[in-house]
Amino acid sequence: MTVRDGWTTVVVRVRSDVAELVADQLWRFGPAAIEEQLGAEGAVLLAGFDDHDRAAEARAAIVQAGLGVEIVPVVDGGLDGWRRWAKVEHAPPFVVVPSWLESPEPAAGERVLRVDPAHTFGSGSHPTTRLMLGQLADVLAPGGSVLDVGCGSGILAVGAALLGAGSVLAIDIDPGSPAATAANAKANGVAHLVTVTTSTLNEVAADRSTRFDVVAANLLAPVIADLALDLERVVAPDGALVVSGLLADRWKATTARIPNLAVAAVAVDDGWAAVTLRAGH
Repeated sequence: MTVRDGWTTVVVRVRSDVAELVADQLWRFGPAAIEEQLGAEGAVLLAGFDDHDRAAEARAAIVQAGLGVEIVPVVDGGLDGWRRWAKVEHAPPFVVVPSWLESPEPAAGERVLRVDPAHTFGSGSHPTTRLMLGQLADVLAPGGSVLDVGCGSGILAVGAALLGAGSVLAIDIDPGSPAATAANAKANGVAHLVTVTTSTLNEVAADRSTRFDVVAANLLAPVIADLALDLERVVAPDGALVVSGLLADRWKATTARIPNLAVAAVAVDDGWAAVTLRAGH
C-alpha cells in the first residue's frame, strides 16, 4: 500500500509542556483524531488523516515551527485498530461500555452508557471525558437544558440525557459527529432528548432566546480560550459551564478568559482537570 492509498499518521515529538499547543495546531488541518503519548523524554503526538494532502500540509506547518515530524502510513485500514484494545471504563456515575463489548453488571448507583465513537472523540477512555461525566452528574438538575459544545461521539450529550436532562443540543463542526451522536443516543434510548447539528457555537449564541442550564465543553485549552465569550453567553443566568481538556496545573489561565463566571468546583484525574463555573458564585 502506498501512503496515498489510505490513512496516514503525522508523528510529532515535542516537549511535554508544549504538546497541547502543537496538538491545537494539528487540529487546524482536520485530523480524525490525535493521540498523545507521554514518556520520560517528552510527548509524541499521533494525528490520523484520511487525506494525504492535508497530512502533508500539517507536516509542513510543524516543520516551519522548527519541530521534528514524519508521515507514516496506517496499515490497519484506518483508525479502527484501537478497537481490539478497548475496555469498559468506570466514570461514576456511569460504566462506559464500548458497544461491541459485553456489558458488565453495574454496581449500585452506576448506570451503563454504551458508546461507539466511530472516528470521533469520546470513547470514555480519556480522563477528561470521565471527569466531565462526573461534573455533569453534580450540576445537572432533572429536566434541565444542556448544550454539548464539540460533542464528538455524543458521549456527554447522551450522559446528560441519561442523568435526566429535559433536552440536549449537541453541536460539532466535525461532519462525522451528527451520525455518531445520533447512533449513540438511539443505542441508549435517549434519541428523543438529543438534537445534534453542525452549527457553530457562535451561531447558537447569536440566538439570544436560547440559553442553557448546563453547558459542557470538553475541548483543548486554546479552543476554550477562543470560544470563551460565546461559552459565557449561552449559559442561563443561574446555569453552569463545565469545561475540560485542561491540564491540572494550567487550567486557571484558561478560565480567566471567562470573566463573568466564577470557579465553583474543580475535579482532577491523571493530570487533567474539569472545572465548573457559575455566575455570581
